[in-house]
Amino acid sequence: MKTRFITDIFLSLATCLLFVNSSQAQQTRTGTHLNSKAQPSEVLMLEVPDEVENIRQMLLSGRKNEALQAAESYIEKVERLSLRHETLPRYYAWNAYCTVLTSLQRVEEAIAACSSAMGFEPSKWSALNNRGTAKFVGGRTQEALSDYQAALLMVDESNARVRATIEHNISLARQR
Repeated sequence: MKTRFITDIFLSLATCLLFVNSSQAQQTRTGTHLNSKAQPSEVLMLEVPDEVENIRQMLLSGRKNEALQAAESYIEKVERLSLRHETLPRYYAWNAYCTVLTSLQRVEEAIAACSSAMGFEPSKWSALNNRGTAKFVGGRTQEALSDYQAALLMVDESNARVRATIEHNISLARQR
């Protein structure tokens, strides 16, 4: 039963990485990321960096250690190349790192990484939801439920896919 819960949470977490800020994702074609290996050139999602999509694919295929290395490299790259005021790249890097750490059940590190991401972009729901997942995996169900409920409040009513994912997480936490 515990394995099923962890599997459900992991799938929700991976889904969140894919749909992070999907309400703001652009479906129109632009010249951005045309050389992307992660996304076909016909579909460009400007809100999800290629590195995040690559990490998500590694996690989905079970390559967790490779995903960890990619996430750590991505954080180093962002910290080295981003200007001080550029918080969004840091948010994506730390949020992806949180997801990988959670998949490896490194709960305390994952919670810290999600909290770091939240510090860069406090109005974004994904890192808060992912921190809830880290807490859930660590057996801190009530804390997870609080994070999930707070994340749900941040998501626009019209964003049905994201709301459904978070509501699923809330349901899992309540069942436990």
